[in-house]
Amino acid sequence: MSTYKTEGIIIKRSNFLESSLLLHIYTKNYGKVETVARSARKAKGKLKGHLELFLDTELILAYGRNIDTITSSLTVESFSNLRNSLEISFGAYYVLELVDKMTIEEHKDERIFYLLKNVLFFLDKMVLDELSLQGVSQDNVANPKLSSLRIVKGLPRSLRLPRNDINILILFFQINLLNLTGFSPELNKCIFCKKLIKSGKNYFSFSMGGIMGQECFFKNPDAVLIDDNKIKLLRLFQFKGGDVKEFNLHLKKSFQIIKKLKANKKLILNSVFLLNKFIEFNIERKIKGVDFLRGV
Repeated sequence: MSTYKTEGIIIKRSNFLESSLLLHIYTKNYGKVETVARSARKAKGKLKGHLELFLDTELILAYGRNIDTITSSLTVESFSNLRNSLEISFGAYYVLELVDKMTIEEHKDERIFYLLKNVLFFLDKMVLDELSLQGVSQDNVANPKLSSLRIVKGLPRSLRLPRNDINILILFFQINLLNLTGFSPELNKCIFCKKLIKSGKNYFSFSMGGIMGQECFFKNPDAVLIDDNKIKLLRLFQFKGGDVKEFNLHLKKSFQIIKKLKANKKLILNSVFLLNKFIEFNIERKIKGVDFLRGV
C-alpha cells in the first residue's frame, strides 16, 4: 500500500458511514485534500480524538482509488484554547470555512497553510491572554466547564482586550486569502479608467472587482460607497507578491502592525462584511460563519 506524509490543518469534518469520518484538510505539501479516517469514531479507534477541527497534525495517508485514507495522525498543535471562548471560536470557525470554500482540492499553496496556521495561533493565544486576566491558570484551561464560557464577561472594561483584535485578524485573513486565491480586489486604481484613486467620494464594485472613482460611477451604479479610512485599512495588509519566504516575512510584519493598530470598531467590522460579500459574490456560495461575527 503506497503512502505519503504531510502536515495539515483540519478545516472540515463530518460523519461517514457507521464509524468513520470524512475530512477536509489543508495540507502544507498538497493543498486541500479530502480524505477518510476509518473507524475514527469508535471508542477504541486509534485515530479517535486526533482529528478534531483546528488540529495541526502530521499525517500519513494511504492512496485510494477514489479517496485517500488516514492511517496515522500525530498532533503538532491542537489550538485547544479556541474551544474556551465562544466569541473567538466563532472567528476561528469562520476562517476554516473560508479556506474550505475558497480553495480547490490539490492546488498547493504553502503560503495559505502558513496564513491559516498563524491566524489560528494568534486567536488561540488571545484566549490564553484573556483567561490569564481572569486568574485562570493554564493548567485549568482544558476544564470542560470553561468550554462555553464568554471569556470577557464580568471583566472590568480597563482590563478587557479589544474585541477589535479578532475582527482585525479576520480582516487580515480575508485580504490575504483573496490575494493568494486570485480574487484580490483592485484598491489603488479605478477599475474603469485606471487612474490612481484619490481621496474623496469613491465606490466599491463587487461585479468589477475593486474601487472606482466618482467620475466612473455611472458605469456601474450598483457599486457601494466606500470611505477613505476603509480603503486605507484594506490596503494596509495586502501582500505585494512573492514566494513562501517573502510571505512569511509579510506575516511577521503584519502581526506587529496588528498588535499596535488602533482603529474604529465599526470601521473594522464593516470592512469584514464588505470583503465577505465580495468573497460570496466571487465564489457564488454563502459563507455561513459570517452571521456569528455580528456578536463578536
